[in-house]
Amino acid sequence: MRQSTSDPATMDDLLYIRDNTATHQVCYDFFEPLLSQFKQLAVNTSQKQRYYTRGSLIPALQNPGDEGLSVQWLVPDIQGNGSTATVPIDCEGVILLDVGLQEPAAGDPVPIVHAPDGHALMLESCLQQLAMRPGHWGLHVHTAEPTTLQPSLATLATLCALGHLSRPVRLGATVSHGSFMVPGCVTGRELLATVAEVFPHVAEAPGWPEEVLGSGYREQLLTDMLELCQGLWQPVSFQLQVGPLGQSPAGIVAQLLAASRRATVTVEHNPGQGHYESMWAVLLAAGPWRRPESTTGYPRATAKTCRQILADTEHPGVLA
Repeated sequence: MRQSTSDPATMDDLLYIRDNTATHQVCYDFFEPLLSQFKQLAVNTSQKQRYYTRGSLIPALQNPGDEGLSVQWLVPDIQGNGSTATVPIDCEGVILLDVGLQEPAAGDPVPIVHAPDGHALMLESCLQQLAMRPGHWGLHVHTAEPTTLQPSLATLATLCALGHLSRPVRLGATVSHGSFMVPGCVTGRELLATVAEVFPHVAEAPGWPEEVLGSGYREQLLTDMLELCQGLWQPVSFQLQVGPLGQSPAGIVAQLLAASRRATVTVEHNPGQGHYESMWAVLLAAGPWRRPESTTGYPRATAKTCRQILADTEHPGVLA
């Protein structure tokens, strides 16, 4: 493996490669001092193994040049008495799992996936069924309550060990930290610590509580979130809402993306938040959305809204 003069390789990159390849089959040709530093760490037997996530979730799924707008956001259809979960086979994209807890008559609480129609299915059963699904897709697991976090990660860890979790996984949670301390949300430190301890092989997707967003994403909210996520080796995708983003200062997306070259931003737009024209106005004001090498901001909207945006020739390259 050779490093070119324009290749911004980091120590994390080398450790990911070392921990997820047959080491005796890989030769490294890298510049100093990176190579010497890597050799020192490589012989450290106490160095914790790092999982190669194959990049952030959305970049792994998007088509080249489409600004991430071709990525579909899919909700599984839980049928019957909560025994089966299906997603249309002809659809590819991010499968959204809204996870809560179910208290059984005996034993520990069980993480379950809630469907919009009220049906529910155990997270383990849902993931086992989805594991057999063909196509190009990944998972966004949203933990709705603090008590859901640990058992959900434990389920992911178990299925990963059994070979049933071979897709990119993003873990979403509304967090409480610093200037956005809100009762009822998992604390930011607890989120990071639990992920690191139970199942670190996920991209982390923290979001701000709605209670603090009345005046948009204020400077202190951004500062505290960036402080929380500083130093993470996992990919991070900051979760934003269109409404509060429209009340925020220009350029906040660039500020979030500057935190890490592996950071991305996802902006959620619900049908009740207006037509796609209003979403475009917000996206334009909040950008820029690109780094030179990649798209890093992604709209999370209905398929209809994304098709309208793709067809809108008045805004070519609007996220650039």
